Amino acid sequence: MSASEARAYFMPPRPNGSFIGSARSNSSLSSRTHLVIQEIERLKNENEKLKRASGQFDLQRLPYSVEQHAADTKARREEIKVMIMKAQELDLAFLLDATASMQDSIDMVKDKVAAMSAGISQAYPECTLRVAFVLYRDYDDSNTDIDSKGCNLTSDFDGSGSTFIRALSRVRAKGGGDAAEDVFTGLQRVANLDWQARNRLLVHICDAPCHGTQFHDFPVEKNNEWDNYPQGDKYGRNIHTLLMQLREHCQVTHYYFCHLNDGTKKMMQEFKKAAGEPGWIEEAHFRDINGIPQKVVTMSRSTISRTLSNLSGIGSHVHGTNFIPENVIPSRPNWASIALLNGQQYKHRWYHFLDGLMQKIANREALEVEEMDSLQVQIATHPFSAEGTMRWPYHAAVIQHGQPVRNMVVKRFKVPFGHNIRQVHSKERYLGQMEVQTVAAHMAHEFNNRTSGLRGVKKVEFTLVSTLQVGSKIYNMEKFLEGNWIRYSNNAGYVNTADYAATLQAFTHWTHERSNGLLMVTDLQGVMQPSGNGGRYMFWLCDPSIHCTDVMRFTRTNLGDAGFKLFFSSHKCNDICRHLGLKASDNGYSTVGTQVG
Repeated sequence: MSASEARAYFMPPRPNGSFIGSARSNSSLSSRTHLVIQEIERLKNENEKLKRASGQFDLQRLPYSVEQHAADTKARREEIKVMIMKAQELDLAFLLDATASMQDSIDMVKDKVAAMSAGISQAYPECTLRVAFVLYRDYDDSNTDIDSKGCNLTSDFDGSGSTFIRALSRVRAKGGGDAAEDVFTGLQRVANLDWQARNRLLVHICDAPCHGTQFHDFPVEKNNEWDNYPQGDKYGRNIHTLLMQLREHCQVTHYYFCHLNDGTKKMMQEFKKAAGEPGWIEEAHFRDINGIPQKVVTMSRSTISRTLSNLSGIGSHVHGTNFIPENVIPSRPNWASIALLNGQQYKHRWYHFLDGLMQKIANREALEVEEMDSLQVQIATHPFSAEGTMRWPYHAAVIQHGQPVRNMVVKRFKVPFGHNIRQVHSKERYLGQMEVQTVAAHMAHEFNNRTSGLRGVKKVEFTLVSTLQVGSKIYNMEKFLEGNWIRYSNNAGYVNTADYAATLQAFTHWTHERSNGLLMVTDLQGVMQPSGNGGRYMFWLCDPSIHCTDVMRFTRTNLGDAGFKLFFSSHKCNDICRHLGLKASDNGYSTVGTQVG
């Protein structure tokens, strides 16, 4: 058999009976091969076009992303500006007992209202203030007084010709009859004021309680010299209803009561019981009424500060948001009754050089997330506190192979009524919260290295936060902090002067300078614990806020440049700031600063 015959023999026949190896088939094969090559070339060209198109798309996406980020940033900054402006609106009303013994207090309010305004503006220059006063006397006086209307809320209060001063100048302390007064009529008049501002503060100054033995311990004489109505209000009004009108309908933020003697103590005890909400009524004793104006300034600043610190979360602010309630149980659960669940934990990579981390933030790059070893966890059914602005905390017990059980806390976002649960609990929100605390921990690590060996400077640590996924639920998880919880500052310029921490004030200042103005770690809260180093104590902190020039990062507690401004509006540099060579604050030097050696 020849070679050609062999090829023909072993070639499979074509459907039409011809053989691929024939001369005719060779011609056909060349044609088919050419078509295949053409098809391959066509596909290659299409792929190149797709690559070029993909490259062009990528090139277009980057500028689009930058433009979108710029647009979002502009919108967010405008939102922050409006929020801060509204958060600094204050309606300040004085409820004054105008009976015969109270002329000095009435004159004090008239003479000091401008100074009080200046004191508030010193901390919050953009504050929009309106003031009012409301009077009351006793039943027989209230219906006949020409000055009983007082002065409604007005911004015209500076100078002798102003609306507020002219109205208050007409008031003369008089009347009173028995020792008890018609306080309830005063509260009703307060409810009729034109309340509008975001912050609404009521300051009540008096030296006598209302009618009814429920509110005082006056002796019940035969002729009722002390209280002509020992059974209570002449018109049958109820204190609970009156206070609910102020708190819920008028949305008065705080009710601040000034005791001028001990005769009003029982009344305030009953008012607090009736009000229901702890902390809504605050009180202080003044033997000298000249101490009241400064306290009013402090209360006003504190009220604005609390409002500013809540500018986060869902919508433009948190205040007034109704969340789906949870049954709060403060005690630790019986772990024997809690299921043991499998969980997966994630954390941010630790950067050994702070400059590298800062560069990533400046470049708007995401921090790397690392998957950790799986674990088993028990999570309490109910949160142990309702005090968190945006999240519920739950006790948790974590078990990992070869390690002792760890007491931890896991946190879930509160769900506002009417909001999409999936959006509230998106993984991005939990990763964002984790990023805030991770960056704060990095800043604290370098701060501790920078200040180690300095006498009087306490170590600062943040609990490291991870993101935990258990089934379909996501949590943030961190170490459970034992001890007396203290808020040292917030993200809106508040400084806890009662528990002043020079180290933490200096730390916040230092983070701004160390990052070259990129960011600032603030809103510092936590506990003090022994450091194990010669009996010294250290700060263990959690849930900070970070202000950053990139306002689209670090959650909605980031107020950007406005947040920097709020911090420096109240910050006074101390010895630690000076020792670190930080730029001096415009507010001068704090004499409370730690002596640094």
